[in-house]
Amino acid sequence: MFFKIEFGKLFRRKFNYLFALILILLNLGVVFKLDSLSLFYDKSLVDIIFNIVLKIDLVLILFIMGLNYIFSYREDYISKVNVFFEIHKKKSVRDFSSILANLIYFLVYYVIIVSSLLALLFVRKNSLFSEIKSIMMNVNTAGAFATMLILLLLFANIIFLLSLTLFNNTNLAISVSLLYFLGGEVIAKMIKTRLNFASERIDNSVLTIFTKSFNNLNQHITFNLTTFLPVVLNFVGLVIVIYIVRLIKKIFG
Repeated sequence: MFFKIEFGKLFRRKFNYLFALILILLNLGVVFKLDSLSLFYDKSLVDIIFNIVLKIDLVLILFIMGLNYIFSYREDYISKVNVFFEIHKKKSVRDFSSILANLIYFLVYYVIIVSSLLALLFVRKNSLFSEIKSIMMNVNTAGAFATMLILLLLFANIIFLLSLTLFNNTNLAISVSLLYFLGGEVIAKMIKTRLNFASERIDNSVLTIFTKSFNNLNQHITFNLTTFLPVVLNFVGLVIVIYIVRLIKKIFG
C-alpha cells in the first residue's frame, strides 16, 4: 500500500514531465554541437557522451529525484500522515517504500532520457550510435554500468533520508544534501591537508565515495571489488547511522 502511495505521488507531479522534456531538448542541442564539444574538450565523441552528456543528465535527474523525495516528506508532514506512521510504527516501512518507488521511477526516467539521446544519435550520427551500441552490448560493461547506476541512485536517496532524519526540516535537508553532493570532495581535501594521517581513510569515506563512484560510471567500467565494495560499505554505514540517529531521538525526544 505504501509503495503504491509513494509511486502515485511521483506520477502526479507535473514538473517531473516538464523536466524530462527539458532534458530531451538539452540532449537535442548537445547532439547538434557534439563536434564542437569534442574539439573544445579535446576528447573523442564517445568520451563526450559517457563522461559529459550522460553525467550531466544523471546529475540533473539526481537533483529532481531529491526534490521529489523531500517534497514527499513535506506533504506527509503537512497532512499529518507522519503522525500515523509514528503511532503505528510504520516509519521504516514508509521510508523503504519511498526509496524503492524513487529508485524504480527515476531509473526508468534515466533510461527514457538516455533512449531519447540514442534515438537522436541514430538519426544524426549513426556511426557514433553504432559505436556506443557495441560498447553496451558487452555484458560486463553494461552490467557494471547498470549496477553502479542503481547504487548511485540508492546512495543519493539515503543521503536525502539522512538529511531529513538529522534535521527534520525540508529546506535544511535540501541545503545539506546539496552541500554533500557539491562540497563533499572539497571538505575531504580540507581535512586531508590538515590531517595527513587520515588521508587514506578519507579517500574511501562517505565524503568522497559518491564522487569517485560517479566518475567511474563510464564506458570503461567493469565489475571489480575496488570499484563497488567501497560504495556498498558506505551505503550500509549510512543506513546504520540513520537507525542510530532515530534511536537517539526516540530516547531523548
